[in-house]
Amino acid sequence: MDRVNADFYDHNPEIDRSIVIYKDSPIGYIQIYPINEQTSALTEYMSKGNVFGMDQFIGEVHCWNKGIGTLLVTTMVQHLLKEKGANKIIMDPQVTNIRALRCYEKAGFKKIRKLLNFEFHEGAYRDCWLLEFNKNNE
Repeated sequence: MDRVNADFYDHNPEIDRSIVIYKDSPIGYIQIYPINEQTSALTEYMSKGNVFGMDQFIGEVHCWNKGIGTLLVTTMVQHLLKEKGANKIIMDPQVTNIRALRCYEKAGFKKIRKLLNFEFHEGAYRDCWLLEFNKNNE
């Protein structure tokens, strides 16, 4: 519980967190945040304008492969572009998360480079892809 509280409820006011609701049931989680020293280790994005990071998951297996994730991601991208003035949006899914990668690429994200040993997950460091949605290439 301490780890969950530290990872998801650290009360950083810059991170907007939401539970994903579909057909009146909670099925996942999404968070958005401006890229800066407090929210990201990807320092090269801190001088590239109004850049946001985004993390999400659909946790209910019966909701996979139905287009819900793509709808979630594309809707949030449009919100970040229109309401927050984002010029870039970045994500860093694990390279083994093929389902998520397909979803993000359908939503317009492009692979930029591999981030080796980037995320500590389930007892080991994992490689991730740096993905970018660039407003100018919509």
